[in-house]
Amino acid sequence: MISRSILVGPGIWEQLDSYDKNLKSKFIRAFRFLSKDLGHPSLHAETVKMGAVTFYRVRVDLNHRIHLELKGDFYLVLAIGPHRLQGIG
Repeated sequence: MISRSILVGPGIWEQLDSYDKNLKSKFIRAFRFLSKDLGHPSLHAETVKMGAVTFYRVRVDLNHRIHLELKGDFYLVLAIGPHRLQGIG
């Protein structure tokens, strides 16, 4: 288990603010689990390969996911949203 920082861009925070309070708290909880352990059972982490690019998809709830990349010693959040995000696996 390796703790890693999570880099979340301003666009992601704005999108997160658009969700209702309950869903927002689920995303925040997933970020906390993710920062401590990508293998946390509730995250159901998947590795997704698209050509030469590899990223991870973790579960927030049955309908929402976080897509991220491992960049050195931190995670870069690429997108948050519904289970199947447009343009990302």
